[in-house]
Parts: sequence; C-alpha cells; structure tokens
Amino acid sequence: MPGRIRHLRAILASINEQLQQDDLRPEARSYLERTADACRDAIRDLAMKL
Repeated sequence: MPGRIRHLRAILASINEQLQQDDLRPEARSYLERTADACRDAIRDLAMKL
C-alpha cells in the first residue's frame, strides 16, 4: 500500500503543477481540481488502512 500512496502523491504533485498554469481552460481546471480531490481522498483512505 505505501507504493500506491507514493504513486498517488506523484500524481497529485503533477496535478498541482498543472494547476499553476494561468492559461488553463475553466473546464480543464475544474477537472484537475476534482481529480486532485479524489487523489487526496484515496491517499487518506489508504493511509487509514495502514
């Protein structure tokens, strides 16, 4: 499970980098924000199972 958490954190870091871009379309920003929330939820759920 720690491997999954590391993988999700890497995805989350990549999403956060993309969200720093000023030229994102609103629908792309919304999608990335929802995906980041889902990653955070998954990380939290996996961490609770450890």
